[in-house]
Amino acid sequence: MYKLGILLFVGVATAQQFQCIEDGYFGDPHQCDKYYDCYRGAVEEKMCPDGLVFDRTLSPKVEQCNYPFIVSCPEGSSLQPPKPVGIECPRQNGYFEHENPANCAEYYECTGGEFVLRSCATGLVFDEFTGTCQWAHTGIRANCGQVKRVLDGFTCPNGTQLHTNGQVLDHSRYLKEGDCRYFYVCNEGLYPRLVGCPQGTVFNDISLTCDDPSNVPGCENYYPADEFTSPLKKAGL
Repeated sequence: MYKLGILLFVGVATAQQFQCIEDGYFGDPHQCDKYYDCYRGAVEEKMCPDGLVFDRTLSPKVEQCNYPFIVSCPEGSSLQPPKPVGIECPRQNGYFEHENPANCAEYYECTGGEFVLRSCATGLVFDEFTGTCQWAHTGIRANCGQVKRVLDGFTCPNGTQLHTNGQVLDHSRYLKEGDCRYFYVCNEGLYPRLVGCPQGTVFNDISLTCDDPSNVPGCENYYPADEFTSPLKKAGL
């Protein structure tokens, strides 16, 4: 109780030290995520959510916290202690690099401690200082490697595939386990994409094409007999 009383006293004393010259919201001169609400001479100390900083570039009438890559902090300013959640979110809010330093193309978007894994487009890497994806050839990230991505637990195997015409497929194809109709297309051998055959057909992992169910062992009864007629049969093939 004694310690709590000291902390409350310090908080009140800090707020009282800030002098309001007008109504509005004003950033703390020493801590980027702290600001003050001034109203009719009274001052209330406030704090941005962990990972965000007070946007002092806006009008004093606007109360808004933003990402630190959007609003720069004065040199030497401090932040509240971080409240990390797992390895994905070093702070509750923000955009953060993947924990694998070789994986420069993926990053985490954290909101209130909940994260979503995001991916940069091919040829781009994530830059935590700008919160955006940048061209890899600029060298903005070091030690980046080609990291295979995972989709529904599937990663693209190494190696090539031959089409029925004997040509090497630019993008290899693999049947989705437990489902005759769907298969993965591996872009650049690293990035899987789930694709489905037209209704009435299934994926033939021998010819690597969509085929009539009767031509694929184990998939003959994938469709109810009275539900679909194969497009191939309709075409007389």
